[in-house]
Amino acid sequence: MPVVTVRASSKQGPAQLDTLVRKVTQKTSGLLEENDRVLVVYGEGRANLYYEGEPRPRTVSRPA
Repeated sequence: MPVVTVRASSKQGPAQLDTLVRKVTQKTSGLLEENDRVLVVYGEGRANLYYEGEPRPRTVSRPA
């Protein structure tokens, strides 16, 4: 099962938690566009996001 780790900023206290939750919400939204389920496990100043399957390859378009 692939995993993505999100770390909080160097701030302390409630500001650190707010930053971590915002980052996790953004990352989870992106993962849910490509996967059916995402499990978020919070730790000390970080969160691990586990998801099923492999993410779909992203197409990179370059100007001609």
